[in-house]
Amino acid sequence: MPMNEKVDGTGMEVVAVTPGMVEEVTGVLVEAFKGEETTNYHLDMKNPSTPRRMAVVDGIYVRLYLEAGRPVLAAVNNGRVTGVGMVRDPRIHISRRRAVSFIARNLHHILALYGRRPIHGLRILRAVRQPRGLTKPYFTFEALGVHPDHQGKGAGRALMRAVQTSLEGEQRISGIYLSTGSEKNRAFYERLGYDTLRVDDLGEVKVYHLFWQNPTFG
Repeated sequence: MPMNEKVDGTGMEVVAVTPGMVEEVTGVLVEAFKGEETTNYHLDMKNPSTPRRMAVVDGIYVRLYLEAGRPVLAAVNNGRVTGVGMVRDPRIHISRRRAVSFIARNLHHILALYGRRPIHGLRILRAVRQPRGLTKPYFTFEALGVHPDHQGKGAGRALMRAVQTSLEGEQRISGIYLSTGSEKNRAFYERLGYDTLRVDDLGEVKVYHLFWQNPTFG
């Protein structure tokens, strides 16, 4: 996957996240998702402790991905992280023992974060299940977020293009799957070549499932 890739004409580059960047990366993820529809649906964003607990949980996932060697990319502009993409490569497995260890040490944060709206949380878990019938193996954008102060400046596009470009020479991966709770984001992804596979309507929010087909697959 391309690393330290400069984006022409923007002063931005896409880099591989290092352990020393975890705090900044999780901060960007929290800010990016604070206003996202499904986040507000299943988390109590009026509680002042929620962003702090989100940072703890996001930090767990980022560290587990880095330890396993799964791709975690950052869009960097003038030395600042402006966007983050976490990619699940099904060929790279996270240690169950390490995952349990991280979760156990931070269980009180996790329960406090997700325990306030358990019914909404369960509905979201069902809605984000990946559609059946996707040709395996494929990459999954587990998280893709851009800091609100930098949205519309190319960070999200740069992160997505970096992952798409990495697959154009990889004939064994069928494509990239992602989901979003935002109609605006759905339109953005479709402009980058993603097809909407399914829409789950929960009444207050919708979850859109999208897939980008790798042109070199097969």
